[in-house]
Amino acid sequence: MFDLEPSITEWRRQMLAAGLKTGRRLDELESHLREEISALKSAGASEEVAFEQAVARLGSPHSVYTEFNKIRIDHIWPVKIGWALWLAATLLAAGGLMRRLLLAGRLDLVLGAHILSVIAGYGGAMLLGGFGILYVVWGRSGRLSPARRQSLNRAVHRFGPLTAGLVIAALLLGMLWSRQNWGRYWNWDPKEIGGLCASAWLVALVVMQRYGRLSDRAVMLLGIGGSTVVSLAWFGGNLWYNYQNNHERLRAHGSETAWLLAVLLGIHLIFLVMGMTPAREARES
Repeated sequence: MFDLEPSITEWRRQMLAAGLKTGRRLDELESHLREEISALKSAGASEEVAFEQAVARLGSPHSVYTEFNKIRIDHIWPVKIGWALWLAATLLAAGGLMRRLLLAGRLDLVLGAHILSVIAGYGGAMLLGGFGILYVVWGRSGRLSPARRQSLNRAVHRFGPLTAGLVIAALLLGMLWSRQNWGRYWNWDPKEIGGLCASAWLVALVVMQRYGRLSDRAVMLLGIGGSTVVSLAWFGGNLWYNYQNNHERLRAHGSETAWLLAVLLGIHLIFLVMGMTPAREARES
């Protein structure tokens, strides 16, 4: 009688023998294999047939090993461009922020570090959402090869903790600045609540990716969800704050911010729905 778990264990042994000795790579492959098995079983295949077909789709151990070592520049250029744009925007923001603080005649390091952490952290979360959207686009177009899948997974694996750390740092620095200027750490400000929600989501993303044994598709959808939460925290929080405290600024810039927020939420919702369906397989020559 067929038993799935021993069969997957034997499949992993064959992959190890073929040269795939990195545990993270094997975990990624196993996650993808289980996802395929689940989809085939949902379509009516027996567990044994689903396993055999999923293994066949994934390829032989040698071909999979070759595929995972073929990550050429044309596969990862969107990731590299994303990293470069994020770094450039962060440096420009740091320079502009320092100039404004110096022109204002005072150098509030806590406030400056808080603002910079917000820009870098929230911008990083939006970039994670962009990687998730790219995953969905490649999947729906049949271009999601194992090499591209690995490239995006590696980007989220490395960038997720950095982004979560920056957002948490922004939240803590904001609390410190509030204590120094207003005498209390927490004011139930809409931007504070948004930062707390964004921090919780990003930490959950990192934890689930590392320890939850989620499929790569689930991780990418969590990344898009995190970008959605950050959009609400960043732009929605500012809208609500201005509604409560600064009606003049709300009248001047509220409509533009509201439209930007609506567009961002619409884009994220579209790709979240698209990402709910399994990606089509792709093979590179």
